[in-house]
Amino acid sequence: MGVMRRLKDVAETAIKAIEDSGEMTPEKLAKLTPAERERYEMWEAHTEQLRAGGAAVDPRLVGKALMGPAGEVTSGLVKRPKTERIQDPAEWERTMRAELGPRDAARQPYLSSQRPPLRISRIVTRGKTQAEDVTKHLAACGLAARPDLVYGLYRVPDRIRPSAGPEGRRVVEWDIVHAATAPLPPADAPADVYFDAEATWVARRIGEPSILDEDLALAYLTQAGIGPEQTLGVARHVTIDHRGGDSEASDSRMTGRVRGVHAFHPRSVGGSVAADMAAAAPLDLPPAVPAGIHVELINWDVIAQAVHPVRQQRPHLPSPFPYLPLTPQELLRAHLEIVGIAPQDSYGVQVTYGRPLDLMLRTSTHTGIRRTTGGDEVPCADGKDRVRMHGGAYLVITYRDSPAYAEGRERWAAYQTTVLKAHLEREIHPRGPVPAGNYGGGKLKRTFNKVVDVVDFFDPDSSNEPVFHPPRYCWPPSV
Repeated sequence: MGVMRRLKDVAETAIKAIEDSGEMTPEKLAKLTPAERERYEMWEAHTEQLRAGGAAVDPRLVGKALMGPAGEVTSGLVKRPKTERIQDPAEWERTMRAELGPRDAARQPYLSSQRPPLRISRIVTRGKTQAEDVTKHLAACGLAARPDLVYGLYRVPDRIRPSAGPEGRRVVEWDIVHAATAPLPPADAPADVYFDAEATWVARRIGEPSILDEDLALAYLTQAGIGPEQTLGVARHVTIDHRGGDSEASDSRMTGRVRGVHAFHPRSVGGSVAADMAAAAPLDLPPAVPAGIHVELINWDVIAQAVHPVRQQRPHLPSPFPYLPLTPQELLRAHLEIVGIAPQDSYGVQVTYGRPLDLMLRTSTHTGIRRTTGGDEVPCADGKDRVRMHGGAYLVITYRDSPAYAEGRERWAAYQTTVLKAHLEREIHPRGPVPAGNYGGGKLKRTFNKVVDVVDFFDPDSSNEPVFHPPRYCWPPSV
């Protein structure tokens, strides 16, 4: 048994102990990791529901993000329904639009009456110059001068042409989410303030919450006095690199990971704040977003497992779960239009990654098979057809809060439970505790006291040894 498997076994044992431990004392509760605490609270809520005469839920679904028929499949309760996958692109497109109609109708009662226009423009960049290419496009299309019309922007978390090698010269796409309904005059290129994830920007002690990428970008924006109406977008810098010569070999990996975070805004604001922050690092940053700002994290990957089981193929149609959105962009649009977020209140919207994710783990319907072959060529933003490995783990929506948006989140919660049969805020755990121990070279150098505290920072490499990915912006810890 590999080391990573043992780590997971210890974590699962700890969670089971919580479920079987009887009364939870304040001392026990204080020692739980975020994942353990969420699971415990879900069990408590389920128990109270049963006491009140509510319907029982299969224990394997308690605390899960995805419920209903799709949740039963992804949790292993039942087998996936067998459907004949449509191969013809034109027929696939017709079926996709036919299934979209009922989903749009089901969403209609929940939409905000004040929702602004919403457009998603997809552009082509190159991996090595993606940020510079984005700033040039924002200038050319004029949105650089109208941040009040921009919800946000993000690197599309897909790997295009998933053959081995780095992305430097490859096509990488970005989505710009905006409300512009007419052409704008060209403008000056915006500023791009970048925070490298490997630098120690923030002081954190062992056991304290790690940093959400948006925490650091928001700290910069608030110190600089830059509001969402002046922000073009907070965007995580994502790379997806493929190592391993044989695309079907067991040691072949295609990992999407976050390398840092950008804050795009007009050059007329910002001043020397970024340089001052760098000089003062590591910063004493609170483990929460500034007051009056809301950050929503939405679990896309659990839906993708149901509707898009093979990454290098189009989503399977007819969908076995046609009530679920087919793409993360559809889910993003639904959230923005239901909550009713205005672009001038939005700091950023993204389909992105949290922890490093190996896309090769879902490239076949057969367990243990890892391959990039058998992919569908689909149109890219430049009009050319290419095979793509569809990625992305969750959505991040960051905005200035208001009572109207609090009401919108109630509509979103009702839409989730009623239509999507889901609780998509679950199973994310973005601010895991900073781990103890000394790690390096892909080997575990020192035993740590509580495996479940650090298991989320590991993934297995080709030799079945754990690879440690330190928490971003706050490693090494202060103590």
